[in-house]
Amino acid sequence: MESREKKIVIDGTTFQVAPFMAVEGLRLKAHLVSTFGPAIGELLGGIDGTKVKSVLDMNPASVSFSSGLEKLFQKLDEDSFIALIKRLFTNVIATWKEGEKNHTIAFGNDFDTAMELVFVGKLFSIYELIVFVLKVNYPDFFSKVVSGIGKRIQQTLTSGKGEATQQNESEKSGTSES
Repeated sequence: MESREKKIVIDGTTFQVAPFMAVEGLRLKAHLVSTFGPAIGELLGGIDGTKVKSVLDMNPASVSFSSGLEKLFQKLDEDSFIALIKRLFTNVIATWKEGEKNHTIAFGNDFDTAMELVFVGKLFSIYELIVFVLKVNYPDFFSKVVSGIGKRIQQTLTSGKGEATQQNESEKSGTSES
């Protein structure tokens, strides 16, 4: 039988993530949907409330997308954010090497100590681990929805860079397109 645990290396630390037990996974999903559902729905909406047929059709530059992100982050106060992280990291084990010594700590056993040892000075790495934990536990959501959002954002960034690059090359050569 294939191991359900997945591993990722982030900033030199290996994180081993086991899926939630089924009932906890459902409870957490219900919590995430009730907390973030309206904001995620707005993220997937179009301009002026027009719904899109596909995640790939959404426009990250739209008013709806921006206000959806804003609502997503407004949902949690400081204590709720920490409680959610603690819940998400229950089945996470971190392993890293300091000099010749190997260290391992389970977030589910001592969350505060694990956070201090693993993330001090690397706070943005927490977000990468959050996404990985969600991918391990809800792969269908990530494969369908989030990958579509990521592709659409990448398309927007790429098309913007292409226009800027073309403009910069025209300026260097002394030509302009009018």
